[in-house]
Amino acid sequence: MNQHIPTPYPFESALRLSVGQGKVKPISGETGESPHRRRTYRPSGTPDWHIMVVLEGCFTVYPDAEESFSLEPNEAVLIPPHMKQDTALDDQFSEGSYFWAHFHPEVSMMPFLEWPKTSIGPGFLSWKKNNLLIPYIRSACYRCSDYFDSDFSRRRSLALLTLEEILRLIYQVNPTSSLDGLDDRVATALQYIATNIQSPINAKSIAGAVGLSASRFSDIFTRNMHCGVMEFVERQRLSKARNLLAQTQLPIAVIAENCGFSSSYYFSKRFNKHHQISPSAYRQSATESTPPSEPKPSA
Repeated sequence: MNQHIPTPYPFESALRLSVGQGKVKPISGETGESPHRRRTYRPSGTPDWHIMVVLEGCFTVYPDAEESFSLEPNEAVLIPPHMKQDTALDDQFSEGSYFWAHFHPEVSMMPFLEWPKTSIGPGFLSWKKNNLLIPYIRSACYRCSDYFDSDFSRRRSLALLTLEEILRLIYQVNPTSSLDGLDDRVATALQYIATNIQSPINAKSIAGAVGLSASRFSDIFTRNMHCGVMEFVERQRLSKARNLLAQTQLPIAVIAENCGFSSSYYFSKRFNKHHQISPSAYRQSATESTPPSEPKPSA
């Protein structure tokens, strides 16, 4: 039996989290008369996920594109890794404010990243007509930023937990959600999978954790998630593996073990089947730079 080698990055997602919130004003001038607006432009995106939640004012996503679109208060854009990031304060507004985060999702966050896609790529959701959600999401954004900037010893973990709260709240308005009416036992199973992703779990052990037989649980899980139990588990393992390949120099054998694969050979075989590229080639092609920090908003 191979000795378990723990990852040197036990809190990978929390350590790589970057969060901020504040006001945005024109680059020059205080009255909004300057044509130069605060703009974030990254043509190749970043290796992580990026979310932007507008709190005040109006922003334009992909302002130079024919199919650009606006982000108003209580709307958000979600941009996956390596997709262009291009947002700017709308010309009609002298200032605005937004919450942003760059993050590598925990397994428990993955189901809440399936947003409706715009015609030019990024995910988009709006809750501006949902008076119930507005104060909860706004409060969570402020708390997430406050945690991240605090002196708490676990500030990044607290911020990451609050970011997951934000994603779960926003997901309530997703018209294409496959999680509407999610069975509580499936929700518990998702958390169990997230906590035990590196262990040799199977449908029977997951079912036991929620007090069901394997056959009954598999039926409920498939009806709720529209995929099989082990298909879902493997997708989450491969997602974690992609992050570790791109963001660490851990040996592939260690990544395989820490993502729950029985051997590096089996991991490479499954990775190649899903992505048509070997883990080594994926690592070589992935962007290895750390995600850039957002420019500090004006005071």
